Parts: sequence; structure tokens; C-alpha cells
Amino acid sequence: MKILLLPGAFKGSLSALQAGQILSKNLSHKHTIRFFPIADGGDGFIDCWRLIDPHARLIQTRAKDAFLHTKRTSFLLLGDGKTAVLETARICGLGSAKQLDPLGASSFGVGQVILQAIKHGAKRIYIGLGGVACNDGGAGMAVACGAKLLDKNGQELPLGAAPLLKLAKADFAPLQKNLKNVQIIGCADVTNPLLGPKSSAKVFGPQKGATPAQVKLLDKAMARWARVIKQTNGRQTARTPSTAAAGAIAAGIYGCLEGKLLLGADFLLQKLPLDKHVKWADLLITSEGKFDEQTFYGKAPLAVLKLAQKHKKPVLFICGQADEKVLVKYKLLHVRIAELIDFAPSLTHAKKHAGKYLARVCENIQ
Repeated sequence: MKILLLPGAFKGSLSALQAGQILSKNLSHKHTIRFFPIADGGDGFIDCWRLIDPHARLIQTRAKDAFLHTKRTSFLLLGDGKTAVLETARICGLGSAKQLDPLGASSFGVGQVILQAIKHGAKRIYIGLGGVACNDGGAGMAVACGAKLLDKNGQELPLGAAPLLKLAKADFAPLQKNLKNVQIIGCADVTNPLLGPKSSAKVFGPQKGATPAQVKLLDKAMARWARVIKQTNGRQTARTPSTAAAGAIAAGIYGCLEGKLLLGADFLLQKLPLDKHVKWADLLITSEGKFDEQTFYGKAPLAVLKLAQKHKKPVLFICGQADEKVLVKYKLLHVRIAELIDFAPSLTHAKKHAGKYLARVCENIQ
């Protein structure tokens, strides 16, 4: 059988590249395999770009993580020498976080890496948005790039989401000077807007450790942040699609950095020459940590499902755990689901030993 592997990441367990390597190793002795790791802006965004541009160079640097500890990170400089690719999950990611502090965590490091990319000659910067441990609306990123965020007394605010509750005024002039003639494109992993019933805080805050009370505070902080951005820059972020992505760093890119937002999965799959490979394949295999309602907010595997539907190809969706109600709701007749939890004694064990159980799934693919 001819199998096209289009794996996404198992967040906190396996990158898309690692998942694909395990699948390829365990299936290639029986089947003919073609393999492209996919991303939607979150984990694996840089790996995907390295496939698109084999001449790209990985640049090592240092920046603050979500909890303001300076750590090693990296970005990609494409072969043209003028385009950089950043992955927020590598800078302030949730997957490697050993602590959670949704009200105090910051996107400051993202701004630091943006400035590093500019120093290396970047005039266009693609920023992969997803998989972060902060929910500060990109305020920290904006500060790192030069913005001044002030309270009613004209004092600069500390970093984090909670201080935005006291935000009265912003000055984006220094930021605009530092980013002059640089084009910023945010590649989002979701379509959710900053505010509303599917806001960044309500839907994704709990993943970052937010309690119900903290979710309400985050929503209030983001509402104030959106008002000040509109007053300062005239940009409407509250209801703009995808501004919830990456702890609403997308809102900061759109509102403060005056960048453009794209849906990362669709954009990257267009960059890869996948149509001819889908036509070649008898089966498509994709993956994600959890298959649930959030998959349909614009995640990478959703783009694979659409591609398979377009070419009338069957799909095997491998995940840690699936929400059965989603299968019924979206009538996914061409999709089969394989859950790691079916082979593991517990979900925790499945997460810790995802590679082992992914190999077990392969034994059942005839």
C-alpha cells in the first residue's frame, strides 16, 4: 500500500518530525512511504519550513521563555537571507514548561527573537503561532520590540497578563521605528478571535493552567488591551479572526506590529507540493495529541482532512485520545481513528511513552 504520512505534533510528547520518523520506520517494511511533517503555526513550524527551503539555516540565540528565564532558542533564516521564520512554541512554549503561571507568563522572548532576526538581515518574518504557555496578548513581545505600556500614573507596567488590567496608555512609536520596513506575518494555529465566547482565555486559558477565576481576569485584561490598541493604533483586534492564537500573541502582531495574519496550516500545505503526493497515495495518515473540537478551529490535521476529502482519499487519524462526539458531529465517514490510549494503561502513560504506543498502532495497519 502507498501511504502518505502527514503527521502533526503530539504536544509535550513528540514533534511532528519525531512522529513521522516513528511511523515511517515501523511501516516502511510493509508499505511504500512518503513523509512530510506538518504544522499549523505551533510545534513543528520550523521543521516544516526546513522541508520547504533546504537552504535555510538554523540560527541559535538566547531569549526569555514564558516565565522570563533566559534560555537557548533558535530561528530559521531562509536561503534568500532576507526571510526569517520564528516558532513561538520554541521560545515560550507550553510543551516544555515545568511550571504554569497564566497571569504572569509573558511573550517578551518573542520580541527579542524578532529583533535578533532583524539584526541578521530579515526584512520579512513569518511567526508560527501556537503552543505557548502565556496569554498576554503579545504585550510582552511588543515591549521587547520597544513599546511602552503605561498605567494611569504614567508608570511602565510589569510584564505578564495581569498587569494589563491597569493599562491606561500605550506608545508604539519606538516599536514602529525598530520594525521599520520589516514585514511581519503571523501564521496562526486557530481561527478564534481574541474576545467572545471562543476567546483566547476561555478556550485556551485552561491549557495554560488558568482556573475559572483566572480565565475571567485574562478575558478582562485582553479586553482592556484591545481597547488601548484601538485607541493607539486604530486596529480592531477584539473580533478579528485568529487573534486568539498563541495566547493572543496574534493580537499583538496584528494590532501593535501591524502585521498580517494567516491560517498557518492552509498556508504551509500550499507551500508543500502535496496534491501530487495525495493523488499517489492509497491512504493518508495524520496525527495530533488530542482529536476534539479544537481540531476544527484550524489545526494542521484539519487541513489534511480537507485535502483528503478533496481527492476522495481515506484517512487514518492517530491521536492520544479522541472525543467521540466530534466524530458524530462532523460526520467524518472517510476517517478512521486510532487512539494511543487504547494501547496504554492510562493517558499519562500514553503521553510519557507516546513513541512506544505509536509503534504499536503501526502493527495494526495492514
